[in-house]
Amino acid sequence: MTVSVKKIFDRNIFLLGELDKAIYYFREQQHDKALGIIADSMDLIKETIEDIASDREYFNPVSMDSVLEMLHSVLEAYKKENYVLLADLFEMQMVSFLCKIQELIISREEIIFEEEEYLNNINLLKENSSGLSGLSIHSIDPGLLLKEGYRVEFTSCGLMTLAAENKNTQFYFHTNGRVQSEAFILAKHWHKKGIKQYNIYGLGFGYHIKELLSLSEQARIDIYEADLNVILLACAFTKLSDIFKCGRVKLIFDPDYRKLSERIRDMSKEEIFYVHYPSFQNIRSEEGRKITKNYVSWSKTG
Repeated sequence: MTVSVKKIFDRNIFLLGELDKAIYYFREQQHDKALGIIADSMDLIKETIEDIASDREYFNPVSMDSVLEMLHSVLEAYKKENYVLLADLFEMQMVSFLCKIQELIISREEIIFEEEEYLNNINLLKENSSGLSGLSIHSIDPGLLLKEGYRVEFTSCGLMTLAAENKNTQFYFHTNGRVQSEAFILAKHWHKKGIKQYNIYGLGFGYHIKELLSLSEQARIDIYEADLNVILLACAFTKLSDIFKCGRVKLIFDPDYRKLSERIRDMSKEEIFYVHYPSFQNIRSEEGRKITKNYVSWSKTG
């Protein structure tokens, strides 16, 4: 992937996350929040369109006439304060356009495993975790993990999702579509005023944690995870610095679920515990399922 294409790709990931939040706030009629996000995003949208226009050989399937017409419609709705239409245009046209650009790039590029970035994430995680410091962690073996049922895939927004298999059941940890939107909606559901400590079972690829962190500006988050392979794959294919550099998030590697059990028993009124459901599906231990099953009331635990 060339530097210019990677710049577009990374910018679009950010834009898709922001636009999905704006759409959410428009639907709730929190227009001030939505318009603030849109105002901050418009220059980036224009940069993406200009960069695509300047590299017609790579982006030749993209119709620039259609793109310019879409941008004009967005600006007109914005000027007229037609926020219902503006939300529709962003959701059905702009977001769709950006996802198509991401999919075009993905179709022409390969998943790149960067050893240096992986090791940096491992070191960052060790500084903000318990239970990992004594482990001798080396590079992952993709072939071995594939045999064990794990699979890493691009989503349509350009981020990665993780799939796994447990007891002959296959499942995804995150959507194959707009993963940041899914994570934001879940974090909004989890977020509660007055909570100073969130205890979450399930790291996944951390998207739900990142969004919860952004909504809870003062709260701390402890993540409990029992599957070392999930942790290693997150180090290999996500930007963990988005989560752990703030100093308010800690990962607890807890393969026997002892620390989690103790924490649940001793929670104060300012703490709350949530389970990331796909991570519950990934629990291989009957003891682990017994401890967490009462916290997954939105789905069958059978």
